[in-house]
Amino acid sequence: MAEIIDNGAEPIENEVVEQAPVADEVVEEVAAATEASAKNPKLAKIGAGLKEWGRKQIVTLKRKPQRIPFVFIVIVSFIWLLWLFTFSKAATAASFYYAGLPIFVNTLLSILVMFLFLYAFPKRSKPNIVFIVLVFVFMAAMIALDGVYYWLINDYLDKGILNAEGLAAFPEIKQSLSYAIAHIVLQGVSIVVLALLPVYKKLILKINTSKVVDGNDIKEVIDVEED
Repeated sequence: MAEIIDNGAEPIENEVVEQAPVADEVVEEVAAATEASAKNPKLAKIGAGLKEWGRKQIVTLKRKPQRIPFVFIVIVSFIWLLWLFTFSKAATAASFYYAGLPIFVNTLLSILVMFLFLYAFPKRSKPNIVFIVLVFVFMAAMIALDGVYYWLINDYLDKGILNAEGLAAFPEIKQSLSYAIAHIVLQGVSIVVLALLPVYKKLILKINTSKVVDGNDIKEVIDVEED
């Protein structure tokens, strides 16, 4: 009986001896991590906050990926409104060429296209195909109007109606031509971004936005993404 007890005790002692170093390493790692966090608590908090903010933004894009083309359309419309003063000055010099007409219509469409986009993607409803088509039509119309304006101003300059002094007095004329080309490019990019929405929507949905919540004895994976 004595031998059986002694032999049974040896594995227990050996097991404790083998696990002790592992436990010590874990304790040391936790202590080191705690000490590092204690040294820079503000930095760690800021980093965690930025990471969580980024995760929430991706979750929002998963729910509403149409925000990407909408933001781009808003930016392009805002840029056009900033350039409106230059276009207006140029149109004043070539007023009898009706250069102000495409500028006026372009400004009107730049505002209306944003509202059309909101109707194209209503909340808690499927996208409205009719309004999506109208958004494309409006953007294509703005490109055409830029082309008409560019042709009118170039024709005005080629005929030499405005002399050198007049050109010096209205530098906005040539500047507006550059803006017209830039606006055509921006509208073209807007069309491409909207057309590719189904493609990058699938890519965004593949991004992992899961959040692991640790409890006392419970670990649960939470993703706030809606179906």
